Amino acid sequence: MISNLKLKLKYMIRLVAAITSGAYFQYGLVKQTLFKTQDTCKTSLSLPILPSPLKTGKLQNLKIAIEKINEQVLLPGKIFSFWTEIGNPTVKKGYTEGRVIRNGVVASEIAGGLCQLSGIIYYLSLELGLEILERFPHTRDLYTEETRFTPLGTDASVVFPSKDLRIRNNLSFPLQFSFELTDDMLTFQILSPKPLQRHKLHFQKEIKNGYSKVSVYSESDVHGELKLCSSDEYQF
Repeated sequence: MISNLKLKLKYMIRLVAAITSGAYFQYGLVKQTLFKTQDTCKTSLSLPILPSPLKTGKLQNLKIAIEKINEQVLLPGKIFSFWTEIGNPTVKKGYTEGRVIRNGVVASEIAGGLCQLSGIIYYLSLELGLEILERFPHTRDLYTEETRFTPLGTDASVVFPSKDLRIRNNLSFPLQFSFELTDDMLTFQILSPKPLQRHKLHFQKEIKNGYSKVSVYSESDVHGELKLCSSDEYQF
C-alpha cells in the first residue's frame, strides 16, 4: 500500500501537470437532465460480474463510484477524468476490499474492482470513436476466452492517482452517462440527442515468451479503413 505522503505527492504532480497543460479546465461532468424525450438515442453495453471470493466488496465499491457519475452529462469538448469524478477511494467513503492486479500479481485492496467500471466506460467510448486521452491496460491476463467479460485489449486499469482514464467528448453534442448495477451485471448507457455510430473493433493477437500482444483496431468512417487504437502486452 502506498504511503499517504507519496499518494499526496503523486496527486499534486498530476494536478500541476493537468493545470499547466490546460486539460484541468476542460474536466468535468455536469448535473443536467437533457434527454428525457422519446426522441432520445440510447447506446448501451452490458458486462457480466463474474463470481469471485471478493465479489461482495466489488459490488459495494462499484455502487459507491457509480453514484458519483450516474445520470451526469459530458458536454462537447469536455474531458471525463475517472479519478477527478470519483475522488480518492477511501474506507471513510465506504470503499472496502476487492480484487486488484498489481505488478502482475492478484491481491486484495481497498476499492478493488473499480477497473470493471473504468473498463466498460473505455470499451463503449472506443466503439463510439470518442477521443481517448489516457488509458492503461492491466499487466496480466487472468481469464480464458470463455470467462473474460471484455475482449483482451479493451480493459482499463485505474490506480489513484497515477493511472487515470481520460476521455474527451469530440462530438458536437452532449452525452449523458447512465449506469445500472445488479448482482450479476453492469450496464453502461450513453444517452444522446443524435444517433451514435458504433465502430467495429478488430483484434490482432500474438503470443510470445509468456506474453499475449494484443493490437486493437477500429473501423474508420472512410471506406472501413482500420485505425490502430492500442497495442498492449499481457502476461499469462
